Amino acid sequence: MEERLRSARETAKRPVGGFVLDGFHSAAMDQDVRAQLIKATSAELPQEKPRLVLGVGRPDEVISSVEAGVDLFESFFPFQVTERGCALSFNYSIDPDPETAVTSTPTVLELNGEMPAVKKPNSNGDENMMPFEMNLKDKRYQEDFRPLVEGCGCYCCKKHMRAYVHHLLMTNELLGGVLLMLHNMAHYLGFFKALREAIAGDRLLDFKNRVLHCREGD
Repeated sequence: MEERLRSARETAKRPVGGFVLDGFHSAAMDQDVRAQLIKATSAELPQEKPRLVLGVGRPDEVISSVEAGVDLFESFFPFQVTERGCALSFNYSIDPDPETAVTSTPTVLELNGEMPAVKKPNSNGDENMMPFEMNLKDKRYQEDFRPLVEGCGCYCCKKHMRAYVHHLLMTNELLGGVLLMLHNMAHYLGFFKALREAIAGDRLLDFKNRVLHCREGD
């Protein structure tokens, strides 16, 4: 903390357009420690200049970082999810349309049948799988003819089914990763769009509760 604050105070004296906060990558430290350091560091920086954090991309960590004062994110999180053969599948809508509520994004509880921890091994033993995604390599999806996420408007969800993506992944077809990446990027960008709208509407807490509700048993 002492060295972070010293660095922030010295950097704040320089005529720069913004600030990069590094060394906070998801695997580098505990989330609570990260939030404390970012909050304390941000307090030393000019409020009118943006702060960019590197390597933080998991939805819960993004929200925590925003609360601590971060404005911009650089992350390869969607790529990591795609590399695991997984699809992002968490709900980030704080104003769901009642007419489409039945097709809203399924919670992790609905997808996996149990409440996972922050890190829960999937059926392939991948301990990096997060509770914001579904593992399309799991054999339960080999005859699942629904889109990856009900109501998603991405090309993959509009044109293809879970069973097809599962088949592509299990046969090591390159198209499997392409379709997953299209979905994951669309879902991730939708998450950030909703996050910006929640901040603008002073509803960040509602947004946070919506995104994290599946981890709290809602």
